[in-house]
Amino acid sequence: MLFATETINKTPVERLVKLWSKRYTPDVSTLLFQNSNFVWNELVETVSLEGRTKTIFKLERLLEIHCKCAGIQTNALFSYIPNIMNLWESQRIAELAGQVYRKALDVYQQQSPSPDWFAKMPTMGTANFSTYTKWWWTIPGLELSALKQLTKAVDGSYKELRSQYLSAKDSRAIGFMSTQFHFSSRLLTNRLTVSEQLLLNPYFKFLEEQVCIPWQRVCAAAAKYDLNSPALTIVEQLLPISTEIAKTVHHQAVQLNPNHRSLRGKLDNPEVKASSIRDIEMFQGYLWLCVLEGNMTAVEKELLPLCRIVFPAVNVTWELVEQLLPLLVSEIKARVKPEQMKLVLPYTQAMQQLFSQPSRKGND
Repeated sequence: MLFATETINKTPVERLVKLWSKRYTPDVSTLLFQNSNFVWNELVETVSLEGRTKTIFKLERLLEIHCKCAGIQTNALFSYIPNIMNLWESQRIAELAGQVYRKALDVYQQQSPSPDWFAKMPTMGTANFSTYTKWWWTIPGLELSALKQLTKAVDGSYKELRSQYLSAKDSRAIGFMSTQFHFSSRLLTNRLTVSEQLLLNPYFKFLEEQVCIPWQRVCAAAAKYDLNSPALTIVEQLLPISTEIAKTVHHQAVQLNPNHRSLRGKLDNPEVKASSIRDIEMFQGYLWLCVLEGNMTAVEKELLPLCRIVFPAVNVTWELVEQLLPLLVSEIKARVKPEQMKLVLPYTQAMQQLFSQPSRKGND
């Protein structure tokens, strides 16, 4: 387990875990696109223990029905894949997803800021984002201590979820589960105020990523490295900007494929965009896992089978998948030194080779 004492005390692991936790800070950039002012007092109230308790009470009444609705939507989306999940398995996954959210909410409730935070907050009613930028960055997210606590809290439920997908004997179920969490989070988010969304979206993002992006394994793989190892340095440099890289690659893909349409819509559809960015980050997570492990096993045995079956099933063309990889490699190359790229190149080349001619490789 990543946070076992003998592992977490190793500085390379701790450094990557800190970088990993920074992925889960509130995304205040969404406020930039709101022309209306923001009620600051409402945010301060929502951050408090009383506000968090109120939010949790609201969500607990919605969890069961929304997780079931998300399961129905996921089943409908994956109905194009024969025998991916029987009714009992899909219902059980929805039930387990609800348990995961409840554990996340328990951790969320315990993360109310200290009295000092409230004492420093300005007294104001309506605030404009651009006027009070220095205060937005103090909004508490999924801090490092909370990340460790949350990871431990949901570990058992995720193990049971993995057991469910293994019982289905089909790696496509990973895609099923990540979609279950994606739809569940979307339905729950729609019932939250703007303040609640700012505070809870990092938790929801964490829950979805735990299913399909191996960030935790990337951190654990650092245990065997020295602090100044070239491989570790590259991962430390690029992990924090993985979302930026994914957004750039997605934007380029939209420009190159303006008419591409999956079952959920065109590439610039907000829902498709969110899923696409997550998937591009998933590719990055697996790439860095391979770099640190020194082999391509994780891509060959996990990522490739998942993509080869799920993407075509939801009308994502394999040509698009193959096109994304050179775009991703170009963005990585633009952000590292030439000598660093030499270290990464064998893995990016191997990944591109594995993702070429999927039908033939599927029969190997």
